[in-house]
Amino acid sequence: MKPFAKRFVLFLLVCFLLPASCATTKMTDVSRDENYRGTIRKVVVVGIFKESDTRKIFEDEFADRLRARGLEAIASRKLVSDAEMPDKDLVIRKIREFGADTVAVTRVMDMETVKNYVPGQAYAMPTYYGYYGAYYSYSYRPAYTETKGFAYLETNLYNVGDEKLIWSGRSTTKLTETRYELIQAYVKTMIDGLSEAKLIRQ
Repeated sequence: MKPFAKRFVLFLLVCFLLPASCATTKMTDVSRDENYRGTIRKVVVVGIFKESDTRKIFEDEFADRLRARGLEAIASRKLVSDAEMPDKDLVIRKIREFGADTVAVTRVMDMETVKNYVPGQAYAMPTYYGYYGAYYSYSYRPAYTETKGFAYLETNLYNVGDEKLIWSGRSTTKLTETRYELIQAYVKTMIDGLSEAKLIRQ
């Protein structure tokens, strides 16, 4: 098998094994404080969502992925209740009491629904092959409207000591999978971004 064919087959296998990350989330913008020289060891994960169960699923998934990279990570819901979240001073105090050196905050910036009109199309299907060639019958696919949903999210990593921004990643997530699969895809993309920035190990 040629090298290009091998790479293509590998790509298909990766997309098959990790369908959400291949199809739903794309990093659109990344920034990093190049002057930051600290070491990330203990992270609090904060997910700002309307639904408390979405916050739980998201924070647990993100914290689990960070722990898999050798960090001590905790979901903020274990420190701060939903009712306490609007109180910024309280949240910061509890994060500092926990002893975290960094906090990763994720929020939804915007949601969008896009409708695309797909025109009808006629196409021919061969029905018989003979000595004088093929005979065709024609079929028609009717026009339809395709609706797609997109979520635009942002994850910011802050230094707890001076509250300065260390790293920021923004993404577009296509809403085509279940909520858990979308969260998995998004978290994987952010973890990969943090790794590429050499803030966490690969």
